[in-house]
Amino acid sequence: MMRRLDWTTADSAAREAALARPEATNTAGEAAQAIVNAIRDRGDEAVRAYAQQLDGYSSESFRVPEECLSDAREALEASDVEAIKAAADAVRRFHVKQGYSGYSVETWPGLVASRRAGPIDVAGLYIPAGTAPLVSTLIMLAIPAQLAGVPRIVVVAPPAGEGGVNPALLATAEILGIDEVYAIGGAQAVAALAFGKGGLPRADKIFGPGNAYVAAAKSYVSGLPGGPATDLPAGPSEVMVVADENADPVFVASDLLSQAEHDANAQVVLVTDMSDISEQVEDELARQLAELPRVEIATASMKNARIIRCETRAEMADAANAYAAEHLILQISEPDAFSEQIRHAGSIFIGPWAPEAAGDYAAGPNHTLPTGGAARAYGGVTVEAFQKTTTVLRASRKGAKAIAPTVERLAALEGLDAHGRAMSARRVRADALAAHQKRPTVRAASKRRKTSETDVEVSINLDQTGPVSIRTGVGYFDHMLEQIARHGGIALSVRVEGDLHIDAHHTIEDVCLTLGEALGEALGDKRGIARFGFELPMDETRAGVWIDLSGRPFAKFEGEIPGESVGDFPVEMTSHAFRSIAESLKAAIHVKVEGENAHHMIEGCFKAFGRALRSAIRIEGDVLPSTKGQL
Repeated sequence: MMRRLDWTTADSAAREAALARPEATNTAGEAAQAIVNAIRDRGDEAVRAYAQQLDGYSSESFRVPEECLSDAREALEASDVEAIKAAADAVRRFHVKQGYSGYSVETWPGLVASRRAGPIDVAGLYIPAGTAPLVSTLIMLAIPAQLAGVPRIVVVAPPAGEGGVNPALLATAEILGIDEVYAIGGAQAVAALAFGKGGLPRADKIFGPGNAYVAAAKSYVSGLPGGPATDLPAGPSEVMVVADENADPVFVASDLLSQAEHDANAQVVLVTDMSDISEQVEDELARQLAELPRVEIATASMKNARIIRCETRAEMADAANAYAAEHLILQISEPDAFSEQIRHAGSIFIGPWAPEAAGDYAAGPNHTLPTGGAARAYGGVTVEAFQKTTTVLRASRKGAKAIAPTVERLAALEGLDAHGRAMSARRVRADALAAHQKRPTVRAASKRRKTSETDVEVSINLDQTGPVSIRTGVGYFDHMLEQIARHGGIALSVRVEGDLHIDAHHTIEDVCLTLGEALGEALGDKRGIARFGFELPMDETRAGVWIDLSGRPFAKFEGEIPGESVGDFPVEMTSHAFRSIAESLKAAIHVKVEGENAHHMIEGCFKAFGRALRSAIRIEGDVLPSTKGQL
């Protein structure tokens, strides 16, 4: 039944011939290219013509109505629904840990290189449904696409009769949450996805196995200018079983036939030692083959079958690596140790209790795998296959200056002067700016706050001791703001237009909020400041103020000031003023006052605040005063 080869005595040509696939996808290449070119040139009309000719069905719209998906699910037996859900859950749990991640690296001082990951926009999933509707393939492709976050997932499948897609496929799509299914197959489906014809969207990447025409069409469209990407070379299915004298011939034969029944062009290969296991397997194959409903397909496939006999385990490993099987099953003693010698295989199944059928349906790893020896360079479909990465480069002036000499030298080596000049221009500019900015940066800001009650303008300069010009319309409050400026050692200008006929509350509150905003802007990133301030002036009144310019707003006022007002200044607004400053400055401000004279108590609070602010804004170095590196 199976052709044999003695690996030990065969020369390289004989080995290569024994491991050759039965049908290369390029045998269908000419026909597939003709279909693709016609659809590219003639569009929708060609899609419908080839669909009618090859699928026996064509329509103005190939999309399957959504109600057909829900109807198919309702008609599916509960046990089948549960099986689909259980398999999907296993696939999801295996794939959920996959996916590209973003990261950033400072490759030069001041130069940060980053990578970010995101999904493709449109994924086209080709699901074979000719002799067997591959429900499992839909599960294997849809779930990684969903985990990758692909916003539009499109399923194409050959129609079953007049415009219908196999109900099991439709039910599975509904269970998985896929609502866009098209009844079209073959190379014409691949071309329609590649160019966005026949009412199908243009796919960014096309996934899924198929016959030789589908594989050839995928290969061809991916090479066209602007054509879609494709997942991997996926031709007829194949399995290699490595078995020694300890293998169960019933298991081995069943594993070989589980691939043979896929397709007449599928290939199964048995690699054995010099025991009589191959004869036992052939006897078992004959017995099991007669019981298969798809006996004709499996029998045709077995014409491509091979038995390769080796003297040593090393030769068995060599044969497995040379074949680079889509599925490699190890039914030998110490299979784990043997698997370490395998470099090329789509998926490996270790031991007698791990049949390839488990991987095909519900084990978790993806069953969409490279065929035809492509496992030398490809792996199976993963979440990453539905993603793409983008690199991002950020450079400060310091970073550009740091990398410039290296870039300029390498550009000179390659003779690409424009590259070098693009870098040197930034280096020269960076040097010029650095020389210019050796002068101290002035910490100043101007803020305006306009409400229905007031129009407030505040200008401040933390690095000048004057001038001070205050005009709020509340005389005593003007005096208090002057105390902040003079004791804080800053320049301050405050101008207010407002309605003071009722009370001064709005003016005082809006001025303090605007003052805090101006202070915050003038401080900038707070690099080098002392951050903390404390002052406790003493006379018949004791007023203490503690400040932390941390970026976290908090205010606490302790002490009771007697009376209702001092002049036109409401006493209750003292605590409110500091809370407004703390809120807009995003600083922690604690005020504690003791005494008997309201005028002196309020004045003591504002003087102490000015002194504490002077300490906190003092420049002490060039680093941020924080263990976390930010304020």
